[in-house]
Amino acid sequence: MVTFDEVLPTLVRVCEEAPHFVTVRRCCAVRDLHGRVRLVIDPEPGAAAVDVDALALALRGALGGYFVGPIWSTATRHADEARLARAVLARPEAQPRWGATYDDPATGVRGLAARAPWRKMERRLSKQAWLEAGQPNLPWELGDGPAIVTFYSYKGGVGRTTALTACAWQLAQAGRRVAVVDLDLEAPGLGVLLEGEAGRGVVDFLADHVATGASRLDDLVAGARALGDDEERVHVLAAGRLGPMYLEKLARLDFLSADAGQGGHASTSPMELALRELLFAVRRDIAPDYILIDSRAGLHDLAGLSLHRLAHVDVIVSRASEQGYRGLDVTLGALVGRKGTTGLQCVIAQSFVPSEGLPEALFEEQEFRQRSYASFAEHVYQRAALTIAEQDPGPHVPFVLRYDAGLARFASLRAIRTSLFAPWFEELRKRVEILCVPPREDEDA
Repeated sequence: MVTFDEVLPTLVRVCEEAPHFVTVRRCCAVRDLHGRVRLVIDPEPGAAAVDVDALALALRGALGGYFVGPIWSTATRHADEARLARAVLARPEAQPRWGATYDDPATGVRGLAARAPWRKMERRLSKQAWLEAGQPNLPWELGDGPAIVTFYSYKGGVGRTTALTACAWQLAQAGRRVAVVDLDLEAPGLGVLLEGEAGRGVVDFLADHVATGASRLDDLVAGARALGDDEERVHVLAAGRLGPMYLEKLARLDFLSADAGQGGHASTSPMELALRELLFAVRRDIAPDYILIDSRAGLHDLAGLSLHRLAHVDVIVSRASEQGYRGLDVTLGALVGRKGTTGLQCVIAQSFVPSEGLPEALFEEQEFRQRSYASFAEHVYQRAALTIAEQDPGPHVPFVLRYDAGLARFASLRAIRTSLFAPWFEELRKRVEILCVPPREDEDA
């Protein structure tokens, strides 16, 4: 039985082996919401014809229920079918070539299809921000407004919100105006931690904007009372007041773009539009120097939007664990797919590291650095043709955040102020500030 992962390689192999398939000028694999595929082809006029009925039979035999017939061809005598085939091939998302691969049944070697220029259209229910490649479309360019920094972690409970709080407080101490936005909407807590809850929250803004287009911050922003004298410089946009109505609003957050069910590419969902409008409202009404986003953990749609669509700088926080390493790898690969190697501005932070000098600390730091380097080498350095060794300075080198028992349980943030201003948090904040400086024109050139 063929599995989901084998569908596209098998489709390509069967087509490449079919008689006269070399005469096909363009072909497109259209994968629907359930993972089933339809084939659309554009044969060369006047050339030997592909027997579409025989090819469909072969595909049905190889793919079973994963294949949807009939094959649509621009050369068919059926006018409606030819029109549909031309319409599919003309869609923008069907234009980029797809590096189609397949396994040679004789040798078992995976090869790159060469007999026809392959294209692919994907229809998805979610995860568009994680899966769609293309140029980043940030709310504004760095320097045209406050720098937007997303704090993200693949796993929860690794100190992501703590790192954000430390950076926000240090920036406030330096006289900067900071807006912090809680986008961990399914497990909110930033407003409670900072003692900065207003009558409304982020989920209220999103629900109201999607329904009516409203974009006002009335009764939505509060000062961070937990920071004492620095309260007025840290503006908190909490997730919202928990209760039955919170769940009703959360249930209506729409991450599906209008054309996603039709193979949408680089599309914009109602939720992305609402989040962008929220950031514009923050820039307009609060005018902060920085906007710090506390992202949802994991491969969530909110996390994808926070990382790939909204932020100038990404801070990825992880512990030394196999889960963390794998999460870092998939996150970095998705970031590069969206932002490219030149647009990537990220900081890797290794959290909960034992005290310096302990044998277990040295082991964790070495292992984390090796795994981080492996991910950067594959997704960044090789693509950018950079010769960077593991021992060299580079974005793969993590900022080490030491374990502090005082951060595990405390009565108030003021009681752990010293911990939040520890040297490792200061180094992290300094690196974020550096990445938030717009590049000079001579650097762009």
